[in-house]
Amino acid sequence: MKTFRLIGMALLAVVMCVNLASCSDDDEEPTKNDDGVITNQKRLVEFTETDEHDTYTWSFSYDSKGRLISIVQKDYDSSSYITNITWGENTIRESEDDESITYSLTDGLARTGSETNGTNYSFAYNSSKQLTAYQRSSSRYDYSDTRTLTWDNGKVTKITDEDGISEITYGNQTCKGYFPFMVTMVEDDFKVMLAHPELVGLRTTQLPIQIYNKEDYYETTSKLTYKLDKDGYLESCTENSTEEAVSNGTTYTYTTTYTFTWE
Repeated sequence: MKTFRLIGMALLAVVMCVNLASCSDDDEEPTKNDDGVITNQKRLVEFTETDEHDTYTWSFSYDSKGRLISIVQKDYDSSSYITNITWGENTIRESEDDESITYSLTDGLARTGSETNGTNYSFAYNSSKQLTAYQRSSSRYDYSDTRTLTWDNGKVTKITDEDGISEITYGNQTCKGYFPFMVTMVEDDFKVMLAHPELVGLRTTQLPIQIYNKEDYYETTSKLTYKLDKDGYLESCTENSTEEAVSNGTTYTYTTTYTFTWE
């Protein structure tokens, strides 16, 4: 299982801000519209990822109802990729070039998904509407992978799949709004959920301080530190990671910095 490097890597947990005395108006009890989208908090409009060599940028656009309608990804070489999002009645379609994924929702939560290449998705939740399992399968390519989430006191502390295990440790730091990358540890390809993690029950204000990943050949420990803006929203995250080869103990360290813009 991969670590928190964007092209789909990240973390997972779920807790909302309930301390109304310390929350501003847009961070009171989250309010959802008919599409299951939270509308009374700031929206993520851009984030960047910078490693030792390159910088990547993701820009988000929304419609008048606060729903994500496009993501523009710009790579280090100035190439760009556009994902368009179309909202229907209990459906959401992500499309990029000739490929698309359509999610079906019930009670504001994604239940199934289907991709034009034949890949299918399914989601399972507990009674608190927290994601407990996610399955991705394809009869065309003859594979099936299930990721299982372990919850403890409203936080995801472990994610397991056939490739390995991720263990997540928390301190006491939280942010307003949500932590954007929670969904990508479950699925690298999630796009609309980066802006609307509530659609898969993964909107969280909790900020993990360490992620430990163990696979067949590598073990990776990532330590995370954060900076908040004046309103309490996440402004930046710095990830310091150490990757160790199981076979010979060779280590590789790297640092990745993420910055966020909210409006």
